[in-house]
Amino acid sequence: MNHVPDNTLHALAQQAGLQIEWNDTAGRAMHVSDDVLRTVLGCLGLPAATAAEVADSHAHLQAEADDLTVPGLITGVVGQPIVLETAPRQLAVLAGQPYRVDYENGGGTVEGTVGADRAALQLAPIPTAGYHRLRIDTGAGSSIDATLAIAPPRCYAVADALTARGRAPDARLWGSSAQLYGLRAPGALASLSAGLGSYANAGTLARSLAQHGADALALSPVHAMFSADPHRYSPYSPSSRLFLNAMMIDPAALFGEHAVRQAVADYSLGDIHARTEAATLIDWPASATARLTVLRALHQQMQQQVAAGDAPALRLHEDFQAFCTARGQSLLDHAHCEALDAHMREHDPQIWHWKQWPAAYQSPSDPAVHTFARDHADAVRFHLFLQWAAARQLAAAQRTAEDAGMAIGLIADLAIGTDSAGSHVWSRQQDVLIGVTVGAPPDLFNTQGQNWGLTTFSPRAMRSQGREGLRAFIEMLRAVMSTPGGVRIDHVLGLMRLWVIPDGAPALDGVYLRYPLQDLLRLIALESWRNRCIVIGEDLGTVPGGLRGQLAERGLLGMRILWFEREEEVPGQPFRPPQDWARTSVAMTSTHDLSTLAGWWVGNDLRWQGKLGLLPAGMDEAQAHVQRMADRHALVEAFAHHNHAIEQSGNPPPLHITALKLALERASTADSVDADVDADIALDATADDFTTAATAYTAAAPLPLTIVPMEDLLGLVEQPNLPSTVHTHPNWRRRQPGPADTVLDNPTVQTRLTALVRAGNNIA
Repeated sequence: MNHVPDNTLHALAQQAGLQIEWNDTAGRAMHVSDDVLRTVLGCLGLPAATAAEVADSHAHLQAEADDLTVPGLITGVVGQPIVLETAPRQLAVLAGQPYRVDYENGGGTVEGTVGADRAALQLAPIPTAGYHRLRIDTGAGSSIDATLAIAPPRCYAVADALTARGRAPDARLWGSSAQLYGLRAPGALASLSAGLGSYANAGTLARSLAQHGADALALSPVHAMFSADPHRYSPYSPSSRLFLNAMMIDPAALFGEHAVRQAVADYSLGDIHARTEAATLIDWPASATARLTVLRALHQQMQQQVAAGDAPALRLHEDFQAFCTARGQSLLDHAHCEALDAHMREHDPQIWHWKQWPAAYQSPSDPAVHTFARDHADAVRFHLFLQWAAARQLAAAQRTAEDAGMAIGLIADLAIGTDSAGSHVWSRQQDVLIGVTVGAPPDLFNTQGQNWGLTTFSPRAMRSQGREGLRAFIEMLRAVMSTPGGVRIDHVLGLMRLWVIPDGAPALDGVYLRYPLQDLLRLIALESWRNRCIVIGEDLGTVPGGLRGQLAERGLLGMRILWFEREEEVPGQPFRPPQDWARTSVAMTSTHDLSTLAGWWVGNDLRWQGKLGLLPAGMDEAQAHVQRMADRHALVEAFAHHNHAIEQSGNPPPLHITALKLALERASTADSVDADVDADIALDATADDFTTAATAYTAAAPLPLTIVPMEDLLGLVEQPNLPSTVHTHPNWRRRQPGPADTVLDNPTVQTRLTALVRAGNNIA
């Protein structure tokens, strides 16, 4: 390999959007190795192994810049001048040319003359949000056409959702979050659930929460998974973010209890249903296979009823056909990929990636794929049916939440990426990163960094001058925002930059890749309003300076988590009072990746981390427990200060902390040989008291929305997911302790809900 001068390689990397230097969580300057830069540049279509390749790639990028007239899709903000990026040599040609903007849906036309400001072209402000058509006259009967995506200044907000419901826009709301797969069906339907939650269960839980005053239910991601491989069940590693998880369909909600019982009997699934429903942890292969078997049988029955002219079946079929027409080629591509995946695995179980398929099947547009689809029409139709049924049931769950009085209803979760083996990548190969995975660099909680094994959109494709450009991103936003009342964007930092890692490399050997932040924020705001969907961004981790301010300016709510709300510049790092939490955020007790309240209080997370070697660097389990005891004292002290502040305002203190102080005193002063046992007894006995106090403390933050996970409302010790583990911890397998319609009925839970609501009402 020829030596590549650093300055030439670095210049190419920076031009391609790679960040060759960055600061870690401790503020230390970090440098990306040249080998990583070369590898990632190659994955971006810019070979850089030799000096000649670097020169050629640089020339290629320069040619792209020189040939740019205007992008095929241009973003802007209502009432602000629109900037058109263009090559310097095009500036003089296009400046002064007449243009016309045709508003979306025949909303009118405006004409003007292209202006110029330094190295950019400008159009006059557009007063109406939407996707409008731009035509610039270039003379001699020719023109340049583009789409103007003009966004509102900010996203649809909690206040807007309240106003739409005829409620005071400054009301403070609360809700919960749940792992959809872990919900339990009510009553007799439990025996038909095969041990898996469903969209129908989400509607049931939303109704129950609404009866206690909740306005939102955030769900774990419900993206489409791999129906032929139920061993892949992490909701954050989907096959496609355009479609829904078929395993979460409730067959009984679609076809009735009798039809499901008959299918269970016909396929001798009774024992499997009984075993999986009785289990505490989900057996994904058994449960998913049983549910899909029932759904396949019911689909065949529906087809037979349609052929026989059955009126109810015909109505369902008409709705199904309309759905397929509306979702178009994207839905067909997904169904084709699912059918091909199942077909290939049936012949060779070791085939798990579309790159292992015969070459003719590796592109969705290849004639061989269409021939396969024709020859396997029943299989393709089944996967179309699954998506129709899932979409129908998710929409029903949202209607249930709204009908129960929720101002927001369901909040969907948008994963940061997709599995490269899935249908989204197979059908959108030109739009995604190939050869790298995304993750995160080392930080205080993950000293080796994180590799999520996912890929996502390519910023080079987003900047494409062609018609596609950002359209794949828009398609994804519409898919995830079309039904729920809100969406949480996982790792929202990725809108600005993503840590990309060459395939097969450790997480440390990555590099930040920049994304067109302003374009993405504008599109999110535009789609947020079109779908009446609030937006929450998971802004945790190594956050670039200034990003949170930009997110807040655009109306994306951040996430303030109890564990992280500490005064880092003050000795001892005391917990920050709720009234000082950032008001452009959502208040949360915890997340699916962090300890539950009860688990934190009793040290369950430390026990797991110690057992699996996941404690912070340089800390053994004994030191971790000493630090946790100090943190417990600090948080209970924060509770006491909060009580005092409430008393000063003339309200009764909302937190009952006497028992917590006594427990800490006993746990801290135990000096017998059974000291550890005594401490555990004291903490275990007060876990419910602590959970209630911490829930109320979080709810006292004067933020627009408080979200308390179901694990915390129910006082559970175990968390849904333990990062940096796969098989050593039962990630994404835990089930709730009771049916969705009655799980909140426990007296302790009722007391906690009362304390939550009371804490919010105590805010001045």
